Amino acid sequence: MNWIRGIFRFWKTIRIILLYLAGVLLVYFMFPREGKFRYEFSKNKPWMHEDLIAPFDIPIYKTEQQIQRERDSLLRNSRLYFFHDTLIGRNMISTFNSEYSRLVSSMNIGAYISDAWTLTGVVMTGLLEEIYSDGIIERHPVLEDRELDQLSIMVVINTLAEEKRFRSYFSERTAYEHLVAGIDRINPGSMAILGRMSLNDYLRPNVLYDEEMTSKVRAANLESLTLTQGMVQAGQRIISRGELVSGPTFQIIESLRREYESNPNVGKNYLVVYLGQFLLITLVFAALYWFIYYFRWDIVIGLKQTIFTLSLIVAMVGLTMAASNNEAVSVYVIPFVVVPIFLKTFFDIRYALFVHMITVLLAGFWVPNSYQFVLMNFLAGLVGVFSMRSYYKRGILFYTATFVFASYALVYILLSIMQEGDLSQINWINVLWLAGNGLLVLTIYPLVFLFERIFGFLSDATLFELSDTNQPLLRELAEKAPGTFQHSMQVANLAEDAIMKVGGNSLLIRAGAMYHDIGKMENPQYFIENQHHDDNPHNRMDFRSSARVIIDHVNRGVEIGKKHKLPETIIDFIRTHHGTSTVQYFYRSFLNANKGENVDISEFAYPGPKPYSRETAVLMMADSVEAASRTLKVYTPGSIHELVESIVAHQSEEDQFSDSSITFSDIRVIKEVFKTRLSNIYHSRIEYPEKPKV
Repeated sequence: MNWIRGIFRFWKTIRIILLYLAGVLLVYFMFPREGKFRYEFSKNKPWMHEDLIAPFDIPIYKTEQQIQRERDSLLRNSRLYFFHDTLIGRNMISTFNSEYSRLVSSMNIGAYISDAWTLTGVVMTGLLEEIYSDGIIERHPVLEDRELDQLSIMVVINTLAEEKRFRSYFSERTAYEHLVAGIDRINPGSMAILGRMSLNDYLRPNVLYDEEMTSKVRAANLESLTLTQGMVQAGQRIISRGELVSGPTFQIIESLRREYESNPNVGKNYLVVYLGQFLLITLVFAALYWFIYYFRWDIVIGLKQTIFTLSLIVAMVGLTMAASNNEAVSVYVIPFVVVPIFLKTFFDIRYALFVHMITVLLAGFWVPNSYQFVLMNFLAGLVGVFSMRSYYKRGILFYTATFVFASYALVYILLSIMQEGDLSQINWINVLWLAGNGLLVLTIYPLVFLFERIFGFLSDATLFELSDTNQPLLRELAEKAPGTFQHSMQVANLAEDAIMKVGGNSLLIRAGAMYHDIGKMENPQYFIENQHHDDNPHNRMDFRSSARVIIDHVNRGVEIGKKHKLPETIIDFIRTHHGTSTVQYFYRSFLNANKGENVDISEFAYPGPKPYSRETAVLMMADSVEAASRTLKVYTPGSIHELVESIVAHQSEEDQFSDSSITFSDIRVIKEVFKTRLSNIYHSRIEYPEKPKV
């Protein structure tokens, strides 16, 4: 049997190790393939490393602001392209001639008048040819908000582009005015004849905006935009130790970092780089495992807890990688602060902050200035954890999101001021991304609910709801076993006081205490706290049978808990509140009644398991102490002291606390809490004198 247990424990260990290895591999395959620049530096801060000499020729890259300004200038000053369509003019002139000829033919006029009409047609045709030769330009929406008097455009005529002044072309209005003025100048009487026709119908733009050509030329201009602005020769000194990293020097060092990390031609052994990355990631995950091993053993052996923790780390690293590879998204929008808040909600604050630090350290490999990134996110994580005190208080999440955004923005602005020394140089777009980060913190509530359902965790809000005495299961307990219900209430108060002194989850232990004896609802009359008369059913039973009935309330409680879908963590309080101890009353009674007879102690022992955490261990002590305190005939500090000491000592002798993380120092504090609490409950009262007889 022992070897089966050994294999099972070995498999559980291997399973956890495989999960950590999977986490290492996932992060490794997402890791930047280039090497990491060895120096950390900040603008307007002293250079704290050895003298920096250019190891190779370094192109000096322009800043993002410079590139954006040049792009904007190119787009703003780029020429608009139009093409001169000669076919439109020919078609319009041909249409005029056809319609004018039909008009002349339809009229009965003499020879002299016929000559006048012919002359008018010739004049009109000549003016239209002149106008379409010069060109009527299209008033395209792209011309809005442009100074047209000073605007130069490119016009393509027969595949040849020429620069022209915009005002050198007719608009439809100026073309009409030119047409009318020309007719009046050459043949004033023609307008009377042309009044029968609509001249505007023969004026159409023939210099049209070429959006495709304009876009191609703009794209070509942007492609020709150089990203560099000079060169540093190999062997040239860049900066000496202690010198201030000023603007130009900062850009040179930043260019060296960029060239080192992205240029495959830089002499690096990539096999060594990849091996170093794998070993570094493995070391970080090993540090996480060692921390959990020494401080949260329950998480080490917990499959769901391990999967949840590693999933959070990998998810945040993946989001950082995606944001760093997407210029449209900033890493500042990723809400790293949800990691410690989730872990604090389901575990404890020390574990939450350690995992948070591990997460931001790994994510820092994707961002340019890792130190500032880690500092900002770690401080925001502290603010988030300490401001999110409880889930059941209305508005606490809104305040937490506000405080997180304020901490992010304040640290970012202060760091920017330290580097730039100028408020105008602060990138306010990043502050807006941080505001989005704060808004994403508001998604914590629905995600907590989701994780509770997926992993079976318990949040403070759920524990608070479970502890409500109006819960249907607790109301049923109060009705069927009122004495047990009152006992559970007293145990909850004792256990909660004790766990708050030694450190633990007070809401968890209160909820566990409220449900730990629900198995007594099946046969409440067999338990002394529910007996209100002298008829004790155990008087008609043998000691073994009585012990089985008492022991069975644990199994019945587990069944009831599962039937009512209580969380597994709460059911564990039912399983462990007696551990593997014995039903002392019936065991001792059997021994006294059957002296010399061999007895199987397992018939009088609870099935277990033993308490595995501080909370379950404290509940076991509180349960036994509260039940035994009701047997005292006299309540004095001495009797209470002797009772508490004897019960806890007996449980220690039975090795009931060996699987929990509770210490002797904790047990000493817990006993003092019990003594004080019981003394307050059973304090003496002043005896009122009788009313004097009249």
